Amino acid sequence: MSTQAPGGRRRKSGLLLLTTLVLACALLVAACGDSGSDSSTTSSAGGTGGEATLTQSSQPDFLDPALSYTVNGWEPMWIVYTPLLTYNHEEGTAGSELVPGLAEALPEVSEDGLTYTLTLRDGLTYSDGQDVVASDFEHTIKRVLNLGSGGAPFYETIVGAKDYEGQDDPEADIKGITTDDKTGEIEIKLETPDASFSNILAMNFAGLVPGDTPFKNMTESPPAGVGPYVITESVPNRQFVMERRQDFGDLGIEAVPNGHIDTLTTSIVKSASKQAQDVLDNKVDYMQDPPPADLKPTVNEAVGPDSSAQRYAEFTTLSTYYMFMNHEVAPFDDPKVREAVNVGIDKPALARLFAGELAPGCSFLPPGFPGYDEALDTTDCPWGDPNASPDLERAKSLISEAGAEGAKVTVWGNNDDPTDKVTQAYADQLSSIGLDTEVKILDGGVYFQTIGDQSTEAQTGFTNWFADFPHPLNFYFLVDGATIQPQNNQNFGNVDDPKINDEIEALSAEPDVQAVSDRWAALDKYLVDSAAIAPYGHAKLATFVSDRIDFDAVIVNPLYQNDYTSFQFTDGS
Repeated sequence: MSTQAPGGRRRKSGLLLLTTLVLACALLVAACGDSGSDSSTTSSAGGTGGEATLTQSSQPDFLDPALSYTVNGWEPMWIVYTPLLTYNHEEGTAGSELVPGLAEALPEVSEDGLTYTLTLRDGLTYSDGQDVVASDFEHTIKRVLNLGSGGAPFYETIVGAKDYEGQDDPEADIKGITTDDKTGEIEIKLETPDASFSNILAMNFAGLVPGDTPFKNMTESPPAGVGPYVITESVPNRQFVMERRQDFGDLGIEAVPNGHIDTLTTSIVKSASKQAQDVLDNKVDYMQDPPPADLKPTVNEAVGPDSSAQRYAEFTTLSTYYMFMNHEVAPFDDPKVREAVNVGIDKPALARLFAGELAPGCSFLPPGFPGYDEALDTTDCPWGDPNASPDLERAKSLISEAGAEGAKVTVWGNNDDPTDKVTQAYADQLSSIGLDTEVKILDGGVYFQTIGDQSTEAQTGFTNWFADFPHPLNFYFLVDGATIQPQNNQNFGNVDDPKINDEIEALSAEPDVQAVSDRWAALDKYLVDSAAIAPYGHAKLATFVSDRIDFDAVIVNPLYQNDYTSFQFTDGS
């Protein structure tokens, strides 16, 4: 998913050993007390109970599971809205293993890969007391499709899903979904095989909600769900509150823990410096983003691995930072201009703005993914050494050949640190190769929705991606012409290359991703060579907590980053 704050995705160092299919996560850790004042948090013996406060730099895009598609929303909502399938609440490769969630078992899949059959567990109830029934699954998927969610393309392979989207009746049936509320059976038929569909069933979008949940954005009053926590208050741009569901353990969902802390309050605090200082001072127990560059030496000295009580650690994530270029809007409708950007972008300069938390690179697939080729990130990058200065003369020549000298370009970014600085630096680099740029900075809470609205006609700007599940399809839908949509579009550059589209479709039918990793590598090289986007690196992130949080107990799931259910206070806090 995209992240609102560049440091707000997946991370871990001493606690998480990254392996080939691990999607590293940004550790959110609970905080005690109010931001900016001494903590008054209390906890019972053994680290259970109490109240805690987390901080984020931006309001989540949505607090509605049908709509949210940034880490700011997904981190908390993973333990509020459980799908039919989910992932172990563990670190490393175990945390990327699919397990039953609200379903009794993993799906039965037909030999042709087109039919998935699951059965709902008995005795499930939502946080508001309603019984969970099988037909709630269809209603949940209808909301994703009807509301034009950024997740809609994942479910359009279901038979009848596109027909449903074309109707004005939100209550119309999706032909490919058949449910039986008496037996709990759910059958899903696909138009074409999708090797990642079980992973898609485990995405937050498919977290079940009651069948009477309205077809509208419910951020200010999030719907009931099935999870160990419940969102009890949501004040956009200020805070949201999650409370532990005391009867959750009675539901018998083995893979999902009950949690420890009773109340988690996430406050929106724009200043990264204030957040970092508050964590240092133990006024806040966790900040989602890494501390700003000017405070990192202080943080490392005070709470790093060499201190008496480790509270800070860094790790590399499976992510890609890149600039989108809108293929449907001048001057980026010209391939030569897109080539010029890839030649002229100064990757080391951009990396420095991340205070060492970005490794310059050239590939789209991140390290550790099937199809990742390290050479493409280094010696085989067609646009020059990612760790060297760019060839500005060649970039200027390409701009001249395209007749684009002086072309006016608006460069889009958001106000999360250091995204605003990265956006300005990128604009300056475009100016240095002959384009006439201006910068447009939006609030992080609305940024991705805005550039994902086709009416905005955003020309170019900042974006990034951290994997939702361990399959290259989760990156390649971002450059698949079939996923382009009017609103909540994730293909910000409107990349629509027939060769890319056809190979994505073909690889979608291959159930063994490792067996076709060479084809994914070839596609990644083609994408980079075509200059469809401008990748510039892969992020390193950090865990940063107060001394009241049991650092050793915190679990970072490779797909959902910090696991709130593992948060607990140290004894005597």
